[in-house]
Amino acid sequence: MSTVLITRLRNGDDSCFKEIYELYHFKVFCFVKKYAAQQSDTEDITQNVFIHLWKYRSKIDPSVELDSILFKSCKQEISKWYNKQNRILSVEDTQLIKELDSNEEAEVNLTSKLEKIEHLLQQIPEKRRKIFTLHKFDEMSYKEIADEMGMSQSAVANQISKTLQYLKKNSVKSHELYWFALVFINHCHSINAFTDFS
Repeated sequence: MSTVLITRLRNGDDSCFKEIYELYHFKVFCFVKKYAAQQSDTEDITQNVFIHLWKYRSKIDPSVELDSILFKSCKQEISKWYNKQNRILSVEDTQLIKELDSNEEAEVNLTSKLEKIEHLLQQIPEKRRKIFTLHKFDEMSYKEIADEMGMSQSAVANQISKTLQYLKKNSVKSHELYWFALVFINHCHSINAFTDFS
C-alpha cells in the first residue's frame, strides 16, 4: 500500500496526498507533540512535515516506507524549529533533541496504542461514545452530561463505567487514555482545518 501511495504522490495526485494526510497525521502529530511545548507549535511543525512531503514528492523513493519518510521529516522539522528559537536551549531541550534519533520506535508504539483506542471507541454505540467523550475529553460532569443528553446521572455513570470496562478488557491502560485525551481532539481540529497544498 505504501508503495502505491508514494507512486501516486510522485505523479502529483493531490487526492493521494489528502489520503496520506488523513492516514498519517495522527502519528506525526503525536510524535511532534513531545518536542514542542505549545499547541500552536505542534500544529505548525506537523503542517510543515506534510508541506515538505508534497514539495519534494518527486524525489521520494517508492521503495522506502512512508512511516520512515515521514518520521525522518519530523526530525528535520523539529530540529529546524529548535534552531529558529531566539533563546538559549535549556538542558531539557538539548536532551530532547538528542533523543530524536533514539525515540522513534517508542513513539511509533505509543501512536499505535492511541490508534487502537480510537478504533475501539468507534466500535461502541454512538450515544455511549458521546457520553464518554463529553466526560473524559471535554471534562463535563455527570450532571452536565445528564442535562444535555436528557438522562439521569446514574445512567450517565453506567455508560461511562461500561466504556471503561470495555477499554480495560481490551488492554487499554489509564495513562494511554490520558494521552489519547490530550491529542485526539486537537488532531480532529487540525484535520478539519487542513488546507490543500497542491
